[in-house]
Amino acid sequence: MGPNFIPRILIVESYGSNVKSLSAHLASFAIPLQIISATDAPSAMARLQREPADLLIIDTLLRGKTDGFELCRSLRSTNFGQHLPIILLLGGTLSLERSKGILAGADLLLHRPVVKEELLKMLQLLLTRKVEQADSDRPSVEPIPLRRLHSVV
Repeated sequence: MGPNFIPRILIVESYGSNVKSLSAHLASFAIPLQIISATDAPSAMARLQREPADLLIIDTLLRGKTDGFELCRSLRSTNFGQHLPIILLLGGTLSLERSKGILAGADLLLHRPVVKEELLKMLQLLLTRKVEQADSDRPSVEPIPLRRLHSVV
């Protein structure tokens, strides 16, 4: 990953209006991001096999048989999802949801309604960590697009 790295973020969310809202938050950060989306767990898994992502934002309340917790757990058991940064969006503030998110393997948990500044900090943390892991042979390399995150905060 070099200075021209443009992170691809997969939003897994059943409701189009929520995808639009999250996409608008991400677009407001004034950094280049490629946003892709899926509406349920099976389409997310299929999409990731076709188009790898650099970070996932998964709603825990997905339609269908598989919720966001189970999708996160399933991803952690695959080669392509094992080290993928995952943010889980929680619908409530119950400690049970937090525990389920941690046990499912989420990197970070974010409560709804999404606070834009909190999302920015999480995005910055996880993408910086991903870049540093990919470039682990060099000490703490941060690509140019992520530097702009600091000026937005």
